[in-house]
Amino acid sequence: MRILAVDLGRQWRGGQSQTLHVSRELDARGHDVTVGVTAGSALADRAVAAGLEVVPLPAAAEVSPSLLVALVRETRRVRPDVVWAGDAKAHGAVVWSGAARRAPLVVHRRVVFLPGRQPLARVKYAVAARYLAVSEAAGAALRRYGVPAEKVRVVPDGLPPGAFVERPAAAAPPHRLVHAGAFDGRKGQAVVVEVLARLAGAGLDARATFLGDGPDRPRVEERARSLGVLGRCAFEGRVEDVGARLAASHLLLLPSESEAAPLVLLEAMAAGCAVLAHDTGGVAEMTRGGACGRLLSTLDAGAWADEARRLLADDGARATLIAAGREAVAGRTTERTATLVEAELERAARS
Repeated sequence: MRILAVDLGRQWRGGQSQTLHVSRELDARGHDVTVGVTAGSALADRAVAAGLEVVPLPAAAEVSPSLLVALVRETRRVRPDVVWAGDAKAHGAVVWSGAARRAPLVVHRRVVFLPGRQPLARVKYAVAARYLAVSEAAGAALRRYGVPAEKVRVVPDGLPPGAFVERPAAAAPPHRLVHAGAFDGRKGQAVVVEVLARLAGAGLDARATFLGDGPDRPRVEERARSLGVLGRCAFEGRVEDVGARLAASHLLLLPSESEAAPLVLLEAMAAGCAVLAHDTGGVAEMTRGGACGRLLSTLDAGAWADEARRLLADDGARATLIAAGREAVAGRTTERTATLVEAELERAARS
């Protein structure tokens, strides 16, 4: 099967990680995989390093003529049996370029909010042959929007072997909090800073490590400075050893405004790090209703600090969450995800 995988995300996020790992697995299974990426993106560099055939595309809006022309050219050259769009921008670009008229389009959907109601958005979402939703919550959102149920399949993300870490964190103190995600104003790093300040104010020796980068980072750092806890924070930026850093932490805080299926939640469970997360989108289904992670229905920093304090003080409760998380995530492998994606791509190619 000739597959044109298009992912135009510029930053390295969970979706780009899945595009890379699944593309590598499909390539290893003998499929002819070409990956269309934004030139100069983190995914572009990693896909080249992985030995995949990579097509750099212009860093432009999804309706930009330069991007659309480049996609048309590569679709004609590759002559794919199926086009797989890994992010929303790729979805739009494939539709507006007409590439979806040359080969069936399969779209990965990684968010739970409804698409726009504008006529062009309706056209965009009518074109794809199939949608791969990362959680039941993401699939339900597509169905509510009007995508036919038979077009929607839930394909959970998976982890590579290196994500499964057996290395217990060192005993506290200090209590080590961790957050991983883009600084985009929606992932809740500011809530983590507030929690840290409240814990420190209560006399707890706590530290917070932030993994990731983005435009909101200076604001979060300034908030930490104003609360007097900047010295307790480590802003590490984008790192390669996420699993090891999670394993070295006592508690992952995930106060995101919205999540379809946060990859870092899986990574934390695989690394043996207890989770405290906002009950939004697909988080409850990933944690088996809270059996694998403590869930809060609010983003109030006081409530988060209170629950974090309880968990940090209760080694037994954290151990129970960790054991349940390891069990839940054991089968969530890249190999399994690739098998599910492969099946849906083949179905679309035959349609």
